[in-house]
Amino acid sequence: MKNKLLAVIIMLFAGTVIAFACLFNNVPLVTSLLYVAATLLIFYIIGLIINKIITKINTEAELRAKQLKKMQKEAAEKAKEEEEAREQEEAENEAEPEPEETAEADSEEQ
Repeated sequence: MKNKLLAVIIMLFAGTVIAFACLFNNVPLVTSLLYVAATLLIFYIIGLIINKIITKINTEAELRAKQLKKMQKEAAEKAKEEEEAREQEEAENEAEPEPEETAEADSEEQ
């Protein structure tokens, strides 16, 4: 899975930001630990939600791409079949004598 570490990365980034914010603001150690723990938990959950959304979007996009390829392949096969049918008709028309020519030839003979 490509997005496996996304939730962890988001959680650690948010935890780092909160830890530095607590250090710069001289927040007591126990309070800053509670802030960091709460932040880690909240952003881990947010990361999991984002991961599920991205996975769902990617899965749908892959399915659409497969359907599109299938449709394109079917369209190409259909076009090929139509072309073959058209060529067969042309070959049959060339093999058969045209009725106009025979009628002209008959009228010239008389």
